Amino acid sequence: MKCAALAVFSALVILMIRRMNPELSFALSTVTVIVLLLACGGVMDELLQALRQAQQIFGSSAAELLPMLKCLGIAVTSKAGADLCRDASQSALAAAVETAGSLCAAAVAMPMILSLMTTIGGML
Repeated sequence: MKCAALAVFSALVILMIRRMNPELSFALSTVTVIVLLLACGGVMDELLQALRQAQQIFGSSAAELLPMLKCLGIAVTSKAGADLCRDASQSALAAAVETAGSLCAAAVAMPMILSLMTTIGGML
């Protein structure tokens, strides 16, 4: 709730100063995004605890869960970066950030996908 309030307040301030000083409004937008992402640290701790519980329940190793965490981090980072680019009216750059994020996530997930395909292939 606090994050939403901060976002709305920042958006209103940014709208008021955008006409007078676009550079300052972009800087404020960037700082707000960073603060909001840092505020999500508590949520990330809960997510890590849930993944550790899943690891214990299914008996999987950290090597199997690490790619999922990396993909999550890549997704959040690339989404925030692309949105900041769009906010700066750089839609082509935003598309490039999203594409790079997707490729990085695919590269991180590929060993896990290949392992799954090998396991399924062994069952057939």
